[in-house]
Amino acid sequence: MQRFITDERTGIRYELIGDYYYACLTVEKSPPHSKYERLRQRYLREHKRIMYFNLLSSGKLYEHLAEIDTSACDMAEYLINEIARKQGVTEKLKATDMMRWVGLMNNIRACVDEIILNDIVYSDKSEFTSI
Repeated sequence: MQRFITDERTGIRYELIGDYYYACLTVEKSPPHSKYERLRQRYLREHKRIMYFNLLSSGKLYEHLAEIDTSACDMAEYLINEIARKQGVTEKLKATDMMRWVGLMNNIRACVDEIILNDIVYSDKSEFTSI
């Protein structure tokens, strides 16, 4: 019997140990994650276990998390700027009434965070699950 074999369908390599073949799987070292990556990973691990383990075993989990983070950060930046502009939160307001500006910006960031969590991080849309 051969010591190593490769499954042609899945591409997974197996090693003969004793009488059984065991998959030669390695887990990539996890890069540091941002807020949205950590939230997405926890969501997948707790609520979408099959998808999580498929991404993890195929080696595409961190690529998926990076895509989610990029989309979330881009959307956050755009929405914060747009909402602040529409509500009249400007540098002039910041210079004249700092506390009001801080309150408005905190409110805007909280609203944007909820939008991103619902639309991107906790989403099952196919554009994020096709990896």
